[in-house]
Amino acid sequence: MNLKRFVVPTLLAASLALAAMGCAKLPNAPIVDSTTITATVSHTAHQEGLIGGVADLLKGLLVKTLNLVGNIGGSLTNGRWKVVVPANAVDGNATISLGVVTTASPGCQLEITPADKNRFRVPVTLTIDCSGIPDTMLRNYVILWWDPARSVWVPVEGSKVDLIKRTVSAPLSHFSSYSVGYRSGKAGW
Repeated sequence: MNLKRFVVPTLLAASLALAAMGCAKLPNAPIVDSTTITATVSHTAHQEGLIGGVADLLKGLLVKTLNLVGNIGGSLTNGRWKVVVPANAVDGNATISLGVVTTASPGCQLEITPADKNRFRVPVTLTIDCSGIPDTMLRNYVILWWDPARSVWVPVEGSKVDLIKRTVSAPLSHFSSYSVGYRSGKAGW
């Protein structure tokens, strides 16, 4: 019993230390892109974000977070996905998270805390970079959201394709799981 109290915390601390520092020089080291955070993050929040990021990575998602000041707004990018929260879309402050399985993922998970902030006064814009997708396919793409009550992918009204920028974007009224695909509700490519 005493050994378990010592071993588990020690292994957890060692794993976090290796994850945070040890793999930085390996060929498969994670790419850290600190330029995507567009709001000021306090030192304490940054440290908490590192622990949360490592924990989320262990759960299977690469997660980036942003401490949002509602009257200023902000944006967050993770892989192909970008979410832009305009000023005053959220009343007060919140933390938003954008998670992807891989940086090339056709799907993402958006969350906001506290949960009562998950209805926006002004639409938030979600955009995915679809570089490399042929025009014949891309022109029919929409952003889809996962409706857990019905277990179906639902096209987001107002989805737009930009064939010049090679993107698909949509206005969001709330955060959820999103993907890109055909209007028929088939997610991914």
